[in-house]
Amino acid sequence: MSHSDAYDVVIVGGGHNGLVAAAYLARAGRSVLVLERLGHTGGAAVSTRPFPGVDARLSRYSYLVSLLPRRIVDDLGLRFAVRKRAVSSYTPDVRGGRPTGLLVDTAATGRTRAAFERLTGSEREYVSWERFYGMTRRVAERVFPTLTEPLPTREELRARIGDDAAWQALFERPLGEAIEAAFDDDLVRGVVLTDALIGTFARAHDPSLRQNRCFLYHVIGGGTGDWDVPVGGMGALTDALADAARAAGARIATGREVTSIATDGTSAEVRYEGEAGRAPRPPGTCSSGPPRASWPDCWARSRPRRPPKGRSSR
Repeated sequence: MSHSDAYDVVIVGGGHNGLVAAAYLARAGRSVLVLERLGHTGGAAVSTRPFPGVDARLSRYSYLVSLLPRRIVDDLGLRFAVRKRAVSSYTPDVRGGRPTGLLVDTAATGRTRAAFERLTGSEREYVSWERFYGMTRRVAERVFPTLTEPLPTREELRARIGDDAAWQALFERPLGEAIEAAFDDDLVRGVVLTDALIGTFARAHDPSLRQNRCFLYHVIGGGTGDWDVPVGGMGALTDALADAARAAGARIATGREVTSIATDGTSAEVRYEGEAGRAPRPPGTCSSGPPRASWPDCWARSRPRRPPKGRSSR
């Protein structure tokens, strides 16, 4: 970049959220620069070929798609596909000295019902399961569309859901209360709680309701709560997003580690180091403020402090 470069927006990080933002902003006519520390885009949503000699791209970290609105796929013209997964989970157990387990097969409810009956000795827990997840699906149908709408107020969302019992169970009270009220079997309770506790280090009855928030993210996806498998791994999605951003005019620079961001409230300067393993180059600039804010004007305001080696973007 030269000292005269200027951008309306500088996005720090080329993960899936940064790429979506870059694509939309560029499509809206903004000049956009994405700075990514790694040598590739995608963040945790990337693919790898783990088997030598086998042309199979699999997800490396993040591995399922649920919270991607169809509207984004359509708006950006993403060439990206997912496949439904039949088996949601299988939890092994030993009861009465014999091995058993709980299979949750979303494509064959008969198999799931039979698994519940073998595990618990009756169909009661399965009936409770259907009732509980019927409630979460109704909430998902109402909540998921808000992800691409102006953020509703608490009362607006409550009115949209239109189910006081569901609102109390999922939004107001610790989720553990609703799960204990719905299910008697501890293994079944644990399977339900997995979507609430994974990654949160919370408890089922944590008063912070972190577990509730985690659970909601897991059950509202697509308005159904389904978690789909990306064809070509998660990297196929982020590659499509990067292609869409570039096609719209955004510039994506990898191997650029941001070291500081300074702003005066009207424009900003983003400093970054050059690509890893290379000597830093002379500083260049781009603008995330108004296009009329030139590099010399911004530089004059920050002149008292000697700039660090590397590159900078305004």
